[in-house]
Amino acid sequence: MRASLYMASSFEAAWQHVLLPWFETAAPRAFEQRAPVAVVTPFRSQAYLLRSKLLARGISLLGIKFLSAAQLRERLLRGCGLDIPLREHLRLLLAIAAEQLVGEDPESLVAKSVARDPDHFLRVIDQLHAAGWDFDEIAEPALREIAGRFAKIARDCGFTFVHEADRLAATSAEQLRPRFAHLLVVGFNGADWPLWPLLHAAVKSPAQATVVLNDPRDEARDLDETWVGTWEEAFGAVEPIGEAEAKSLSGNLTALNSQLSRTGSLLETELERIARAQDPIDSVYFLVGRDATEQARAIVALTAKFLCEDNCERIGILFPQKGALPRLVARFLDSAQIAHNDGIAHSSPSVFDDEAWRAWLELQQNPRLKFLFRFLRAVDAKIFEKVSIFEVEEKLRRAYADVLIDNIDILREACARSEDKAAIASGLEKVQFLPAMATCSEFLEQTKKIFAQFGWKQHWSEVERLSRGWAERVPKRFSKAGYLRWLREILGASSLGRDEYGAHPYSRVHLLPYSEAEGQSWSHLIFAGLNEEAWPALDEEFIGDQEIDQFNQRNKILNRRAIKRSRHGEGQWSIAEGKTFLLGSAERRQIRRRQLRNLMEWPTAGIGVTANLYSESAPSRIANPTELFSRLHFAARGRGVSQRTLQALEEQTRAWLNDWSPFDAQKTDSISVGRTRYAYDIRRQLRAFGEYEFALRTPPERPVTLRVTDWEAALKRPAIVWMKVFLGVDPADENSDAWATATGQWVHRWLADSVRSANGDAFVELHEVDEIRGRLVENARQFQNQVRALCTACAQSLPDWWTSGWSNALYVANCLAAKLSGLEGDWTHMAPEFALESPMNISVSANESLRVSGRIDLILARGERNQSRIGFPELWIIDYKTGRQRAFSLHELRQRETPQEKFRKLLGKGRGVQLGLYALAAHALGASDVQLSLLGLADELKPQFDVDDALAQKNFWRELHRMQETGGFGMFGPIHSDYGFAHAYPLATLGIDKDLLQEKWAITYPALAIAAEENL
Repeated sequence: MRASLYMASSFEAAWQHVLLPWFETAAPRAFEQRAPVAVVTPFRSQAYLLRSKLLARGISLLGIKFLSAAQLRERLLRGCGLDIPLREHLRLLLAIAAEQLVGEDPESLVAKSVARDPDHFLRVIDQLHAAGWDFDEIAEPALREIAGRFAKIARDCGFTFVHEADRLAATSAEQLRPRFAHLLVVGFNGADWPLWPLLHAAVKSPAQATVVLNDPRDEARDLDETWVGTWEEAFGAVEPIGEAEAKSLSGNLTALNSQLSRTGSLLETELERIARAQDPIDSVYFLVGRDATEQARAIVALTAKFLCEDNCERIGILFPQKGALPRLVARFLDSAQIAHNDGIAHSSPSVFDDEAWRAWLELQQNPRLKFLFRFLRAVDAKIFEKVSIFEVEEKLRRAYADVLIDNIDILREACARSEDKAAIASGLEKVQFLPAMATCSEFLEQTKKIFAQFGWKQHWSEVERLSRGWAERVPKRFSKAGYLRWLREILGASSLGRDEYGAHPYSRVHLLPYSEAEGQSWSHLIFAGLNEEAWPALDEEFIGDQEIDQFNQRNKILNRRAIKRSRHGEGQWSIAEGKTFLLGSAERRQIRRRQLRNLMEWPTAGIGVTANLYSESAPSRIANPTELFSRLHFAARGRGVSQRTLQALEEQTRAWLNDWSPFDAQKTDSISVGRTRYAYDIRRQLRAFGEYEFALRTPPERPVTLRVTDWEAALKRPAIVWMKVFLGVDPADENSDAWATATGQWVHRWLADSVRSANGDAFVELHEVDEIRGRLVENARQFQNQVRALCTACAQSLPDWWTSGWSNALYVANCLAAKLSGLEGDWTHMAPEFALESPMNISVSANESLRVSGRIDLILARGERNQSRIGFPELWIIDYKTGRQRAFSLHELRQRETPQEKFRKLLGKGRGVQLGLYALAAHALGASDVQLSLLGLADELKPQFDVDDALAQKNFWRELHRMQETGGFGMFGPIHSDYGFAHAYPLATLGIDKDLLQEKWAITYPALAIAAEENL
């Protein structure tokens, strides 16, 4: 084994003095060698750079292997018999170890955190083990215990950790047959300390090896000098490489580099600063977009400009991390048909990652009703053979509304005890669930049965392949959550995808993270995403920086050989054998500064600097630029960066772009874009609501019947009701208060059952209130016992929160029953839960009728029975509320207003519509005298309005009829609510100014509108 070490200050110097001569010597005979000739680089982009330069010189690459670190490890360990586990397996085993500790010590918050998300601690374990750190030195006992148990479980499974395999390869490299004929290692530096054992093994393996190291610079000198010293300790002295032939810098980038070098160290005179401000460096372009989309357009436009320049050789577009910005830039480049190499790429879903798979995982994790519905809609298997999915959902929702416990087992038991839901219970029995705790083998056995039921043969084949040989060696029981996370990771692992024009490794345009662009040659660089919030924060360490620094200091060997000549020289540092440099957050910050510093100095033709004006998280706030943006702007323009500066740059960028678009005109659907823009403009014109605003173009073909409650909601949220009635889109109201709904249903049912007639007559005699209350309590307790029996049958206890909610409902029902006290002498009959005809036709004019359906909470009646359809001439309709809604506060209205005017105002506010329609329905059924009351929990029971007040609102009811017949509801009120519960719009609806909507509402439905002064 013979290794040659070189140190270069730049890629160009390394290329001219080492890399090109090496390829000229090794490439012609590479295909003749029995062992491969290999080049190892840290990133693919560096390999692409070498390939492109070699092809440009006509040097053949036949027989030369370009390897990444992972590919190098695979070659070195080939045939060694070691079983290196996947990261997904290690995360599962680490979570199992943490769960074991939680079982022994439930108060261990550290163990709970690791069990919930083991990935962070696993990365720490990798770093510490790679650096040779023994976990006995960690101060936190819980972490020591988890790491020890994790290591034992991994060894019981026959796994070998990556760092152990790398060190084993380094130990046995000289004893094995050389794996390479010639090896070139280039591009690695102090940021790659975890790879030192692997690189050490690789360089010891071939007959001849050449290693090119980077000349350390001040930003991370300690790390890089130790890196170089360690190489020298293992393979001999480094030979410095001379500087490359000087390249002419276009524009005045030399002045920029000079200014960057003196920034922060040398004071600049006022005359120098003024001169620089008057003569700015013209090769640096500052572009600011309002958001990520505009910034991406500016980046692509600047890229197109750079490509047109004669001195454009290689353009790097750099991003701080994956996200929307690099994806938008890649899409715009593809639309503009600009060939590029997308080194960041975008995640493409796994072949197993479909909607049914994700829904199944959610259902297993949370066996609740909404996740069951999502799974039933997505899966292809026929679970309910003769019952439609819509009927299944309807009956299950009714079952849930009855018991208010959405656990699937309890709902299945409730359906089994109901005759009309027996088929639903039979279907639910086919939906199998994994056990809460089991061994890995037991989980896999149950998974196989479930996958076979749904026909997921490929899913099971992949799970079986990845669990073969080690799963049965995990005897410990662990939670379903950890197993499901493992399943999600191994079957849902995404792959990297690129657009059609984004997979050209030899193109001139490259999209890269900042960390991968160092050590390459660039004619142009675009520093993108230079906002503070766009840069990823450094991970918090389980181990403090002080401990890491002490560990690193112990591992340094100071080679001070002042008496005799040394191949290292005085003051050289290296790392002890079996150790590496542990990179803490402080070291990573130094590496980041060094990378940025090198990147700022390497472009030879032009630099672009881009950022957002406004924050992505808070669009109304101006985003702060990074220190790099400020330094470059000060060096190039002689001025600091303020908010006014950013706003001016954004205006200049917008003016420069004008109407420029990266999209190919042939790929733009002008008709669709035109219609979208037309609809956008129409919705914001001061005119009546039209077809683009929740209204039908032509009247509905079938008669429309709305529930009374829907009509009241239509005055507050007409768009939501329109989508429900005409599109069948009923948004899942997950944010609403389910307790309020259930309490109302329970109270209404208990009160109705307490007074319901055995002969089926809607009206029964009004008994003593104490008798009604006694029956009500008995019905409520019977209901509680039924739900408790359901829970017992499913081996579960009745939740405390359910008992508390039931107690509250019983209290509310008792209070409402008590309000009937004293009425039995005046009112002789009552009808709870009085159902209207469906549809109930309410005449609003000679030839116009409203079609409604619904159920009146309570009707009190008196007088002699007659032959009318409702049976009594005099009624009192009571709509009682079990929530926080109060009765009409008539004292807040103007005292001089008539009852009809007061009722009109309430209707315009969307209140009283339900009571008004009930009154009209009772009048249509033959009642001549109808009193109306809205009764809240804390309100006094007394009449508030009568049927004449409702009959007087003819214009109002006729407007509702027009909405019913035309299918035009329009839009009203805000889309989002800052406080309280809000109904979610299921469509991608853009917000419109509330004042404009109110004006459009008044134009469309004048009889429904209220003057501004009346609404105060």
